[in-house]
Formats: sequence, structure tokens, C-alpha cells
Amino acid sequence: MDLLAKNLEHYLSEVTWLKVALDPVISSGLPYFLSRQYALYKLVIGRTSFTAVFLLEEDEFKPAQFIKHMRQIPSIDVDEICVVALSLPTYVRKRLIEKGIAFVIPKVQMYLPALGMELRARTGRNKPLSVERFSPATQVVLIYWLLGRIDVSVTPLELSKQLGYSAMTMGRSLDELEVSHIADVKRVGRERLINFLGDSKTVWQEALPRLRNPVSRTVRIAEKNLEKWNLLPAGLTALSNRSLLNEPAYIEYALSRDAWKIMEKTDIEQIPVEEPGTCLLQVWCYDPKILGVEGYVDPFSLFLSLKDESDERIEMALEEMMEQYL
Repeated sequence: MDLLAKNLEHYLSEVTWLKVALDPVISSGLPYFLSRQYALYKLVIGRTSFTAVFLLEEDEFKPAQFIKHMRQIPSIDVDEICVVALSLPTYVRKRLIEKGIAFVIPKVQMYLPALGMELRARTGRNKPLSVERFSPATQVVLIYWLLGRIDVSVTPLELSKQLGYSAMTMGRSLDELEVSHIADVKRVGRERLINFLGDSKTVWQEALPRLRNPVSRTVRIAEKNLEKWNLLPAGLTALSNRSLLNEPAYIEYALSRDAWKIMEKTDIEQIPVEEPGTCLLQVWCYDPKILGVEGYVDPFSLFLSLKDESDERIEMALEEMMEQYL
């Protein structure tokens, strides 16, 4: 919600050229069913005031029902409401316009009849309207920034050179980050530049629901077969290095899908049971070496690979590790 509020202020300032102020409204007096669906803010654009109603359950939003709900709140003037959301279906936006209800979807559309303003996003590039799960490439870009390796605005071409993806793939990653309101993408001339919104802890928490476990499969092989591959330790092996957790019985490593395909062609033997001299090999959906930290897989990917473990010792070790990086 904090990121959406920041995005709203930034977007309105940019497109209206007016001073924008946004402050939360204490809503302790709201009935529970309303406080679960809406968050209220005082929004001032120039000299015009609104009650900005942030939608907490966008999928359940119905304009007619919404107006009935707002009329149950004595402190609100229905004519001064501005709906704020991450996304809304086209038919819902059309219905709001028909009813004269102001709304803003940052970076997508703004309808403010009190100011005589309506602005739609440019068409031409097919951007996703929303992203439930980031692509592996987008996750790499995000973690690369969290590791402090992107400290200025960069273009898709610059990212492609640093991360080994195509410029087109990096362009799609910028789209995913932008529509998720985690980063701001500006066009300067013919170039697109990305800037992340908020500090690393805020961005990480906002992005976490969209992030994936990088491990697509785990195989067991003889450790002697890995001598020439120079792989990064992963899993509990890496976590024990970054916390007080004891080392596991079998060392774990990570490699990319492409590297695993090459390894498979060497007729490497997979061992189905625990045996002395074996190790675990995690096959990742992106190359762990791109993000490696001090000879191990990066802490953010490591957290994502272990966050669903039910062992309390692992949970405590993960918390201990993340405190070092956020």
C-alpha cells in the first residue's frame, strides 16, 4: 500500500503539474467489512480535495455497491471520492466514468472530472496489465538491484550486457516491474530508464508475493563428478555459511538449466538414494552465478528456495540471514 501511495503521488505530480499531497485518514470508526475492502486517504491536487479510496479487494469491486458503501460513511462526500487501484477491468472503468466517479490507476489511466482531466496510457507496446508471478529474468533484475549492483538508472541494453539476457527480454522485465508498481520506468529520448521505488526492504516486501522458488528440480550425483564445474554452494549448505545453522549431511550446489543440459550430455549418473560421497544438485530457472555472493548463491534466491520449509531451525536461520541484507 505504501508503494501504491508513492506511485499515486508521483504519477499525479508528473501528469497534472500540480502540487499533490496525500495523507492517510484514521478509519478506526469504519465497520469491519468496509475497513477490509478500503483504505482512506485525503488527497489534495492543487487546490482540489478528494477522499482517495484505495481498493484492498480489487477483484470484488463493483461500482454500484461501492457507492452504497461510501454513503454509509458520514464523513465522506460521495461527489469528492477518487478511487485508487493497481488495476481495474475496462468495463469497470467505463462504469465509473458513466457515474462521474474520479479514479486513478497510476501509470495506466486517470479520470478527474473535478479538474476537467482524463488521461489514458499510450498504446503501441503490449504491456501486461498485471503480473502475478515475475518471470525468471525479471527476478534476476530485481535481485541484482537488491544486491546493490544497480545504483543508477539503467536501460534494457545495459542490463542485457550485465546479466546476459537479450535487450528484448530486459525490456519485458522493465514492463513487469513497472506494472507491479515496484519500479518507475521513464523514457529519455529513445531510451527507457528504470528506477526502483523505495528502499531495499520496502521493495523486497512488496515484490515477495510475485517471486518464485528458483529451484525447478533437485538431483543427487557423485560429488567427484563436479570437480571441473565450479558450482556455487546452495540450499542448507549456503544457509549454514550465513547463519548458525549446522552444515547438512550432504553438500548442495546450484546450476542453471542450460548448464544442467550440458552436464547431462556427459552421461553423468543420477543416484536415487542417499549414499556416501554424493551431493545434491539444484537445477535453477536462472543462472545462480549471475547473482552469486562471496562464492555462494545470493541470499535472496536462497531465502526463496527455503522459505516454505517447516523446520523452525531453518526459519530462524533464514531470519538471521535476511537481517544482514535488509
